[in-house]
Amino acid sequence: MTTERRWLMAGAVLLCTPVFSAFAAPGTAAPAPTGQTASPSPAKIDSSKAHPHHKTVQERLVETEKALALAGNDKDARKLADQAETLRNRSLTGAVRMLLTDSQDALGKHDFQSAEDDLTSAITLQADQPILRRYRAAIRSAAGDNNGAISDLGVVIQADPGDTTAWGMLADAERDRHEPDAALRAYKQMMLLDPHAPDADKELKILQKEKDGQED
Repeated sequence: MTTERRWLMAGAVLLCTPVFSAFAAPGTAAPAPTGQTASPSPAKIDSSKAHPHHKTVQERLVETEKALALAGNDKDARKLADQAETLRNRSLTGAVRMLLTDSQDALGKHDFQSAEDDLTSAITLQADQPILRRYRAAIRSAAGDNNGAISDLGVVIQADPGDTTAWGMLADAERDRHEPDAALRAYKQMMLLDPHAPDADKELKILQKEKDGQED
């Protein structure tokens, strides 16, 4: 992979992320009509209805990833992929989002070290968010540090095995290390998780050809 392609890939990974989108604040409940109390008597509350189970972000992410693997067409697949990305970024704090903005600015100046340092700081603040390691992997790959990128991607995939972008990035990094067999395995896994990934069949043929060529 050329330096320019690495930079473009890293930029795409950061620019396409929804981390900079503001989430709407919950609406304010309307006041109770005059003459009525704001809430019913505790004795009349059905506890099963008062405390319904709300799915966690992780549960919603897993459901979305499963739906992506079973998507019937390109349009639905891309919509589900976008939803999954939004969920992966949902729990990032304001401080971490600011660091991501700083990293993006540094990347725009081709300052890979500063961009990586910002991501490392973000990981320190929220080590339980695997998406941050994927972002750092993109920066490391852009800087030519494929080993570092693969190390980060390994952590991402262990925590979020349905992250199709991470599998695709792993395939690229392994290809850059001249490991066509590992690249092909990673790409096939990506296709299992997202059968409608853009240009997937074309890329698969290229990787298969490279693997077959190495075996000759």
